[in-house]
Amino acid sequence: MKILVTGARGFIGSHFIRRLKTQMPEASIVAFGRDTNQWSKKRVEDLQENVKWTHGDLNGDISGLCEGVDVVFNFAARTFVDHSIRDPEPFITANVLGTANLLEEARRNGVGAFFQVSTDEVYGQILEGAHHEESPLCPRNPYAASKAGADALVISYAHTFNMWTCVTRTENNYGSWQHPQKAMPVFVSKACDNQPIPVYGDGQHVRQWLHVSDHCDALIELLKEGKLGNKVDKGEIFHVAGNQETTNEELAKKILRVLGRPDSLIEYIDDFNIRPGHDRRYALSCDKIKNAIGWVPKVGLDEGLAETIKWYANNQWWCK
Repeated sequence: MKILVTGARGFIGSHFIRRLKTQMPEASIVAFGRDTNQWSKKRVEDLQENVKWTHGDLNGDISGLCEGVDVVFNFAARTFVDHSIRDPEPFITANVLGTANLLEEARRNGVGAFFQVSTDEVYGQILEGAHHEESPLCPRNPYAASKAGADALVISYAHTFNMWTCVTRTENNYGSWQHPQKAMPVFVSKACDNQPIPVYGDGQHVRQWLHVSDHCDALIELLKEGKLGNKVDKGEIFHVAGNQETTNEELAKKILRVLGRPDSLIEYIDDFNIRPGHDRRYALSCDKIKNAIGWVPKVGLDEGLAETIKWYANNQWWCK
């Protein structure tokens, strides 16, 4: 089986390749990503063996990229909400048009399965309960809107062109090698240096957290049990989440406790000008994926946090 992984130099994409090499060693892996910065290069230094690396942009000429490919996992996306508010156009171009270009390349080459990795943010906020896969989309920032548009395109290819597609939507992932500007590496790095930890607003925004290894395992199981095991039909949507939610303030306090630093390091930042319309809470129900293929997350938040904090504390160069 030949598997194409796009966004392969990214945080989740690179972890996915590690898990894939372990769990499906017989697979032939083609890794596609932009050759852009020092962080992305460092992430994949140990992933060169038995992986065919191709550098490029999904909005460029990708003819031949899907030749002989059986399965596509599309992780490629611009993801920073704050950046999308400052300038939406690159997010529309990368996330919507880039996905459209990849879908066409996959269709022309008869790819057997196309997995689109998406986000809980396409639903917008939910103050109580949890979104289900049938919940209406209500994206409230340009990044989320661009991902919603890409998801809709992927689903349309299942119905219009009979392509086997699957959209997965996840929550906040965490683990080693995450971009230094993301919350967890920022919190740990600042705390290690006894600097103020920036927490948006009043700190009561609620997020669910999922260890990146659990996310990757769910995707592999959706391929093995869902597609190859004929348990999932084309055009389906699945939530991949840990249902372990906490406020941003409590997350900061958990990190400070692990590192033995005082809560007084927390600094509350006015988020109105940085992220207007900041969604108060996201939450996903994962009953569907559990019932379909039996997947449930294995890494508890406290366990995963301790492991992740230790990695960033021991690799502070990554956050500089």
